[in-house]
Amino acid sequence: MKRLLLIVLLIVSVGVFAQSERMTDFGGIVSVEAEASLGGPWGLSAEEELRFDHNFLQFDRWLNSVGVDYTCLHNRMNIGLTADYVRRHNDRDYYENRGRLGLQVTYTEEYRRFKFQVRSKAMGTFFDERTGEHRVNPRLYWRNRLKVTYQPMNSRWKYALSTELFWLTNDPKKGGLDNLRTVLSVDYRLARRYTLSAFARMDNDLWVNNPVDRFYFGLTLKAKY
Repeated sequence: MKRLLLIVLLIVSVGVFAQSERMTDFGGIVSVEAEASLGGPWGLSAEEELRFDHNFLQFDRWLNSVGVDYTCLHNRMNIGLTADYVRRHNDRDYYENRGRLGLQVTYTEEYRRFKFQVRSKAMGTFFDERTGEHRVNPRLYWRNRLKVTYQPMNSRWKYALSTELFWLTNDPKKGGLDNLRTVLSVDYRLARRYTLSAFARMDNDLWVNNPVDRFYFGLTLKAKY
């Protein structure tokens, strides 16, 4: 299994950087996340995010997200449903409203101080046709992420590395694997309920016209009740 994973990542990496005329962009992300227990295995989550790109000079996106989740299999599996509102700068140089629905399943295993998570997520983005025609609406993605977390014993610090593949499922002209996301993060527990997370994120376009490598640096304040 480990050898197969390494081979897949190697193939994807070669595909990313073999494309010619790649562009590079830098940006920043600031966000707030909150989680609350609804009793028993049920939980509620919310998120607010602001994102900037074009070398930190352009406001790219405002995201509002709410979700509900159910935990089972002795806390190993989590099933979640999310609904998002997105105000996003598009390719036609104006801001448009978007709605998103997501259904995800996350499985977790722990080994000593390490935590291994595999997440599979189906996500649909719905566009506002009043602000322009869209060839595919909604746009459906299947996303798969592997995340490894390490937390030293009795430490306020926690470290994580994840990689995620994006598969566009319903576009006959652009369908297929089109993005690879890698995130390296460091969390610091401020208090019992609050954590500050700093992260670096790399988004690489795969096998698309005019590919872009985007690098984001961000901060997230997390609260858990």
